[in-house]
Amino acid sequence: MKVLAAVSAIFLFAGATTFNSLGVALFAMQAEFHWTEAQVGGGFLALGLSCCCLSMLPVALLPRIGGRWTCVAGCLALASGFLVAATTTNLITIYVAAAILGLGYTLCANTPGIFLLAGWFGTRAPRMIGLYLTIGTLGGAFGPPAVQALAASGGWRFYWLVMAAIAAGLAVFCAAAIREPPPATAHPDAPVPETFPGAREALLSTHFAVIAAAMIATQLCLLTVSGVAPAHLAALKWPADAGSQFLGAEGLIGTFGTACAGWFAHRIHPRTMQAASLVALAAGVALLAHATSKLVLMAASITFGLGWSVACVAITLYLIRLFGPRSGTTALSAIWTLSGLATAGPWAAGLWADRTGGFTQPLWALAVLPLLLVPATIKLSKTIRQKRRKEKSLLF
Repeated sequence: MKVLAAVSAIFLFAGATTFNSLGVALFAMQAEFHWTEAQVGGGFLALGLSCCCLSMLPVALLPRIGGRWTCVAGCLALASGFLVAATTTNLITIYVAAAILGLGYTLCANTPGIFLLAGWFGTRAPRMIGLYLTIGTLGGAFGPPAVQALAASGGWRFYWLVMAAIAAGLAVFCAAAIREPPPATAHPDAPVPETFPGAREALLSTHFAVIAAAMIATQLCLLTVSGVAPAHLAALKWPADAGSQFLGAEGLIGTFGTACAGWFAHRIHPRTMQAASLVALAAGVALLAHATSKLVLMAASITFGLGWSVACVAITLYLIRLFGPRSGTTALSAIWTLSGLATAGPWAAGLWADRTGGFTQPLWALAVLPLLLVPATIKLSKTIRQKRRKEKSLLF
């Protein structure tokens, strides 16, 4: 349980201080440095590109230094990024800080945690991974208020310094609490004892192609809706705060969905959850496209929140069940790299909206994408029956 506590703590912290609250922190700095909105957005771009480009780095480090020291390195990278941010004097400095934070997030969030939990908990891994992902999603609730409170009391430099100190403390905690998992064995649902495929075989499989496409579609929907929901609802004559309320509501539903998906993973196969979540995701986007009443908007928040959250859990668990902790972790990192393509979603939707006068048409087109992957998901086998060799490396 120490391993679960350690990886959950750093996932919560990394999520709360990067993607979920960077905007609030940059806003606190914007007035002093007279940055434009586009320049502030560049901070997010630096963070996202860093995560995407470096997502395979933990895959290379895990077999060499282990999960414990990979997480410790991630915490120290976060601390370094916070220190650079605290000494910001110009725009380039904050971009460098954001890129370093992306490195830290990549090393200590998601991939190493999934690898350690899958290796330690065996048949209980689905529940533990679900709990881990649930705790991580809470970063969106704690991060922004923490930035506002600390920046208001001591200034934005004080906030960054406090975060650097916490990250350094987490590095010490990880070094003391995390131990390496025992060698991987086949999942008990397999019909006969068998070894897991190597990473190359996993990445070239049809299963990986379909699962990767599902994750890209999920992230594309999530990022696009997050980017266009306020403007879309304003165009539909909703109050100015309707967009933020919708995003907050679907975020809370997403936390609930993550917890439920992890809890029921031992009863419902990840393939089934993945197919159902894609349908819910499509329904949520379609409902948002024509959210002309409170009932429709409420239904959109519920279906969309459940769709993306259950999809992320199901995809993660499906990879681990199919390919084992090592090759499954490699596949997961590769998928997060490919998901960088989803960052073009809000931009493409904006171009479409400029030509058509609204976001209804691009949202309808977006809703169709997850549905196209449902038949392919259902056709996938629950296990890979021809596993030829035991994996020896996280790489090839």
